[in-house]
This record gives sequence, C-alpha cells and structure tokens, in this order.
Amino acid sequence: MSEHFARGRSAEIFRTEDGKILKLFFPDYPREYAEKEYKNTKIAASLGCTGMQVYDVVERDGRFGFVMDCIDGVSQNDMPGKNPAYLFRAGKDLARCHVRVQKARSGELDDVREVCLGILGEDCMAFLTPAEKSRAAGYLRSLPDDGTVLHLDFHTGNVLVDKSGECKVIDWMTAAHGSRAVEEALMEFFFSEAELFPEASRVKIALFSAIRGSIGKGFFKEYQKLSPLSAGEIDRYRLAALILRRHWNIAFEEPYLTKTIRALIAKYGVEEKETIE
Repeated sequence: MSEHFARGRSAEIFRTEDGKILKLFFPDYPREYAEKEYKNTKIAASLGCTGMQVYDVVERDGRFGFVMDCIDGVSQNDMPGKNPAYLFRAGKDLARCHVRVQKARSGELDDVREVCLGILGEDCMAFLTPAEKSRAAGYLRSLPDDGTVLHLDFHTGNVLVDKSGECKVIDWMTAAHGSRAVEEALMEFFFSEAELFPEASRVKIALFSAIRGSIGKGFFKEYQKLSPLSAGEIDRYRLAALILRRHWNIAFEEPYLTKTIRALIAKYGVEEKETIE
C-alpha cells in the first residue's frame, strides 16, 4: 500500500506503486462489501458504463478492498472550483452521462425489486405495519423490469470529468437492474430532499441548495430531451426509489421518507397472501 489519496463514507482510496487505485473499506465493513462492488464494477466496465477496470480483491490488516484503474479526473462537485463556468453545463453533462449508462442492459446485477423486498424486512423499515409491508411487497412484485443498468447512487460526487471533458461514473456498490424510472425518481429526491453537507453552516447550505437546484433543472431538461419519461411513470417507481434511500439511514431524511413511503403504499399498495414481519 502506498500514497493515501482520498477518504469517503465507507472507504479510503490509495494510489498504488504501479499507478492503479486501491479502494480499502473501513474495518467494520465485511469482505462481502468489497466483493459486491468489485463484481458490479466489473460488470459495468464490461458494458462500457465506466472507464474503470478492476483487478483483485485484497485484504490489508483485516480490511478488505479491491484494485482498479485510476481515472485521471475531477468530480463534478469539484469542477466549479476549477472552472466556475462549468456550473452552467454540469446538469447537461450529468444527464448525457446518465442516458449513456442507461442504454446498457444486464441480468447479472441484482434485481432492484428484490433489493427493495429485502430492505422491507430490515430495521430501517420498522415504522411500517406488517400490513403496509405486505402491500408494499405486492406492489413491488407487480412492477415490470426491462433490465436497464441502474447505478442508484448517481450524483455529481460520483461522476468524474476527465481532461477531455468526458464524464465517467464511479462507486458501483449499489448497482442493480430494473426500470430506469426508479433511478429518475431517485434523481428527483437527490435534487430536492437529500441531505447536503450536515456540518456546513446555514449560509453554505443555502448556497449549496441553490447550486443543486440549478444543476437539477439542467439535468432534467436535458434528460427529458434525450430520453423522455412521463411524470406518471416516474411516480409508479417512486416507492422503490425511496425504500432504497431509506436503507441509508440518514437521520435528516427520515421524516420525509417515512411520511412519503407510507403515502405511496396507501396509493399503490397491493394485497399479498403473506405479510412481511
């Protein structure tokens, strides 16, 4: 292991001596996390969804991770600091990148409906009654799936801009397959309700909110031009999207998510024979 490069929510990034990158998860993350992201990234690379190739799953002092190519680029979050004018094209670039990823199909990734069904049985969904969970499960199972590749954590921090201006997507831990409407419902959440920077001052949060809103407008305008999707179709998959987000257990988002998830179950829920405890 060599030069420390960056630190994220779940892992640290190191540059290796041969110019690659080692993503090493923190000690409380099991080997399965490294193996899952390794597998998902390998699939994404084979489909042309990311510029990263992955090589080996490794262990260092009881911590697990994997080795991958280094992408020489800057995240969209950091681009305005280098070029303030980039704010005016960030949303458009993000949409084009998103549409490119969504052209891919894969049955190897997890089925997003099955992922949501698994989350229904976890502690983060304990606010739901058994009857609500059953109705949610019935509805999730009724949703069509076209095998679209979904990143499910697609935001400006996970998109790198290389020297040529091309956008490349990183962090494929949450990837799955399903309807693209799931991801568009998530994008609406990211650009409106998602937590920004919890330690920032109110002034900075207000500034970040305005910037996020501006990028969001650019994103949705370009996305709808390139790959139209009706508001009704997005709403049909919003329950799945918000169940996925609730799994992150972010306290700031909990009131909105619990209220909205219950409302969506009341609107769309389908009775099942068995309840989920």
